Amino acid sequence: MLWFEDQRIPPGKWPFLRTTYIGLSNLEESLKDSVDLSEGNEAITITGCLNAYRQAILIRTLDLAQSVVVSWNAGQIIGSVICARALLETLAVFHSLLNRAQAEAEYGNWEAIGKLVDGYAFSKSPSARNNRKRDPDEPPPVGRLVRTFIEERYPGNEKFWDQICEEAHPNGERMMSFGGVLQEGRYDSHVIESNETGLFPAIYNCIYSCCWLNSTMLDFDILCEHIRTGAPLSDDHHLIQDRVLIDRVVESVLNDENLTEYFSD
Repeated sequence: MLWFEDQRIPPGKWPFLRTTYIGLSNLEESLKDSVDLSEGNEAITITGCLNAYRQAILIRTLDLAQSVVVSWNAGQIIGSVICARALLETLAVFHSLLNRAQAEAEYGNWEAIGKLVDGYAFSKSPSARNNRKRDPDEPPPVGRLVRTFIEERYPGNEKFWDQICEEAHPNGERMMSFGGVLQEGRYDSHVIESNETGLFPAIYNCIYSCCWLNSTMLDFDILCEHIRTGAPLSDDHHLIQDRVLIDRVVESVLNDENLTEYFSD
């Protein structure tokens, strides 16, 4: 797993960089050479398709996360930001599918979940739909999904998404200030690295979001088992017990007095 070089990390408080690296490494190790869509049955199953979709999400996430890192290490800041934007979009789409599928599972709407999987796994961009209206089972506009994801998982961090979008698009004012300074009738180039201190917090918060994906793999497994059995899992099921244990550990870490200062700025 490629990672940030020490000398390329600006001074500051980045408490979960190591945790994020470990989480991404775990996701990388979880990849499979092949996913059986039938899961050993005579026909393709919803959970088999869900696992194939998860595999695709993981591959894309790992590719983009490492692209963020490699570009940053190489001093290609805009490239890193563009990859960070695509990374957040990928996480947000998976977050949306998981939430919608969990809601349908509560009511035993298995057919609806199947349609969601088809809609998300085989959705097309607006241009590729040939003016066809978006199907209700397809993902909503990705910008809306990202804002929902941040509001639910990392409230208050919407500013970093706005910053990433501003940098990723060739908006005139910011594009000009990134490359140089207008003064006394001249446009003087400045050192591109001067942008790094202001941009790394957004990069950090984006890549830290991958910790959510690592954690939510258990929720995904719980959802799949719920679908397979046709009923919510009991409290003594090993997946539920694992979820309770992990939640306790996370709560303990976040309540650690030594970490409070990292979330107060």
